[in-house]
Amino acid sequence: MIYLTKGQTNQIVLTLKEKQTLPSPNYLFRFVHRALNTEARFVVLKTADTSAYKDRFNQFSLVTNNYFSDKESGEWEYYIYEQNSSSNVDPAFATGLLETGIMRLTDDTSFSYTKYQTSNTFITR
Repeated sequence: MIYLTKGQTNQIVLTLKEKQTLPSPNYLFRFVHRALNTEARFVVLKTADTSAYKDRFNQFSLVTNNYFSDKESGEWEYYIYEQNSSSNVDPAFATGLLETGIMRLTDDTSFSYTKYQTSNTFITR
């Protein structure tokens, strides 16, 4: 399962190489909300893979607000396709499906406490 938080840059680790047929593909990410059926699609270039061991796993940094700022939190199904194109977001034109799974998107939980100045002066009678 992938966990993403709005307002953050999230690291995700996937295993895409085992089903890959293209020598150096770009990746089409497609996310479908499980309750609302809304979608988010985007392409991640092959050069964005920061894994030191690409034959074993793939690692990407996703700036969540770039893709999910106006999307609902909750559970999403994800589909990752390989393709030669660096701009295609239609799965029908992708070469093949590499991985599927579930992603949990949560709202940004950062907040700050309100600090109040109080007087320590007391009146007694």
